[in-house]
Formats: sequence, C-alpha cells, structure tokens
Amino acid sequence: MTRKYVILLLFILLSSCEKRQDENDILLKFYGDAYEDIGYSVAKVDNGYVIAGQLTAITRNGANNITGSSKKMGIIKTGSDGNVIWKNSFGDTLQAVGTKVLALDDGSIICTGYVTDQVTLQDMFVVKLDADGTNSVQKIYKSAGNQYGTDIIKTPEGFLILGSTDAERQPLTDSTGNASGKKDILLQRINSNLEPLVSPTAFGFPGNDAGAAIKADINGGYIVVGTTDRSEPGQAGNNILILRVNTNGSVTQPRILGSIEDEYAADIEVLNDGYNDGYIVAVTVGSEVPVTVQRGYILKIPVNIYAAPTFGPKIEIKSTTTTTGSFSVKAISRYRTNSFVMAGQSGTGSSAKMLIFVVDADGNLVEGKQMIAGSTGIQVAYDVISDDDDYIIAVGKNSYETNSMISLLKFRF
Repeated sequence: MTRKYVILLLFILLSSCEKRQDENDILLKFYGDAYEDIGYSVAKVDNGYVIAGQLTAITRNGANNITGSSKKMGIIKTGSDGNVIWKNSFGDTLQAVGTKVLALDDGSIICTGYVTDQVTLQDMFVVKLDADGTNSVQKIYKSAGNQYGTDIIKTPEGFLILGSTDAERQPLTDSTGNASGKKDILLQRINSNLEPLVSPTAFGFPGNDAGAAIKADINGGYIVVGTTDRSEPGQAGNNILILRVNTNGSVTQPRILGSIEDEYAADIEVLNDGYNDGYIVAVTVGSEVPVTVQRGYILKIPVNIYAAPTFGPKIEIKSTTTTTGSFSVKAISRYRTNSFVMAGQSGTGSSAKMLIFVVDADGNLVEGKQMIAGSTGIQVAYDVISDDDDYIIAVGKNSYETNSMISLLKFRF
C-alpha cells in the first residue's frame, strides 16, 4: 500500500507543478515507509546530498502487517540523481528527530535534533558520522525541562548548537529569568567529540523566545535569528529577535524588530561581500493558529543591528489562475549572484502545497521563478539550497491520508 501511495503522489505532483518546463529538468524522490517520514534539512555533499529528518521505524509480522513503530532521527545520503547511497536511523530505544544536518570539510556529517524519553521529556541530541554512514558518535545532552536542537554550526573548537529550553531560570526578573514551561534560546558549545565544553547558556525574556537559525557573523562570533513574543513600543504579538553571539556562546547584542502584526523569523543569510554587508532574514507575517492570512517578506538588517532595518514588500504569490490566499516561509538560501530562493508552503492545513520562489536583494518576487507543487494531501518544503549549476534542491514532506513521505525536489527555473 505504501508503494502505491508513493507512485500516486509522484504522478500527481509532477503533473500539478504550476510551472511549464521540461519534466527532465525536475527530479522528485520520496523516502520512507509507513506512517510519518519528514525531511527537515538538506546539505550538499560531493556528488549528492544528505537529508535529515524523521524516519519511522516499522516492525511487521510474517503477514506483512504492521505490529509496531518508532520515530527515529533519519539521515539519508543520496547521489545527485536522488538515489539512496545509504540511510541510517538514530536514537536507540528512544524516539528521535533530526532538525539540521551539516556536511563537514572532511566528508563527515553532523546532525542535531532531539530525543524523547518514556515520559515525553525532550533532550538535545547530536549525531556525527563518517561520509559512508558508519562510525557514528551519538550524544544526548540532559538537563532540567525540555531541550531540543534547532541548528548547528562548525566552530574552531568544535561546534555550537542552537537550541531551545523550557527550564526555569532564576531569579524571575524581567532581565534575568523565565518561568518553567516558557521557552528560552539555548546555546551549547561542544568539542569535535561532541563533549560539552561548558554548561549551556540560556537567553530570553519572560515569555517565549525561540531560535530559528545560526550563522557565522561578519566580524567573528555568530548571529542568531528567531522569534519572541515580547513587544517593544509600536509592536505587538510575535516579533523578530536577532542576537549577536560571541565565541564563548554568550549573547552580547539582542534586538527585537517587528510591527503590530505577528511576525515569525524562519531563516537568515549573511551578506559579506564588501558591498551592502548585513543580514537577510526570511519572515512570515500572520499566524496559522489562530488562522490569519499569511505572507512572506525579507528583512534587511545592517551590520550594526541597532541601525534602521529595511522591510521588504509583502510578497504576493500568483498561481496560474489566482493570487495565493496565504503562504508561509520555512527557509531561505542564496541563489545565483544577488538573489535568494525561499521555500515553504502555500495554503494551510489539508490544502497546503509545496512553495518555492525567488526574490531579488530588495525582496521583490522575480517574475517566472515560482513553483507551487502539490495535489491531494499536504506538501511542505522545510529547507532549500541551490548549487553552482543553478539547481534548486528542496526537502520536506508529502502526506497522503495517514502516510507521510520525505520528499526531495530538484529542479531549475
């Protein structure tokens, strides 16, 4: 039954891409088995790609009936044709999910995410393995409350994990603490063997703060973007949070940006070419719950993060017949010299479709460079990259009834 769903999805999705082009320019692959399989991150490796996310391990009896399942951190290496070279699952006896994968210069691969124990507590989780998928090192980072890894970056001493925690911070003042169950941004420094170098650093305001992405900063250190429910004068709801972080993993410069609308940061790109240096943040305006009309835009922030930012126009995505009513952005990546490819979903709930489009450096939609791909069920792109041949590679999920498969879409506009 699973295989039949995959073939059906492949046929419908290819036939429903709202873009006229030779099908030979489109590569679409699905990975997984039954139940939930989701791709959250993709990275380029030599002659292929590595995908991370969730793979559900299935057990069957002799009659091929499913007798059990368990969610695992899944890592898949493919060739440039999308065919699987190897795939592995991690988490041992615990349920696990991978949220961000990196390909390192020596060919090895590292992935962060989280494990969930028997009492539903989450702990930050990191796996490092060789290019051939062997010799894995796994590390769970336990502390009070729930923690999970969102992103990870290579550092001179090893790695820096961007995560989240809902553990209480004392004393409970406006500048120093947070109540138990409220989210703070978590920064964990580890060495190349995945051992912690220091205790993790938590940062946030009273309420909920969540990091979305971390990148190397222009003048050393790191830059983090995320979302906060704290509002400055003239703001309301959720707003964009940008943090400058030093090499010790401590926040040195925070800033909240936003308006009276709900705004959510999805990803960040750093511009460091000696011209118009600064940061490009991918933002979604409006929330899915409660339901509002969502739009995307890019926010340009100067190197001095306290200087006046530039809010790009809210993007209007048009299909072949009408303007898309609502869409959200999940990721952004450089595309060609001075453009950016953004990915996410068009629509909400059971009507969600995979959305990929290109904007220029000012946040304007580039004509003819948009794709809405989907059919019956739910399709979402969670991550996107591009390569030197102008191919766009997106990963996400394709759902049909109760079956969700990891999707890899590769194409050129």
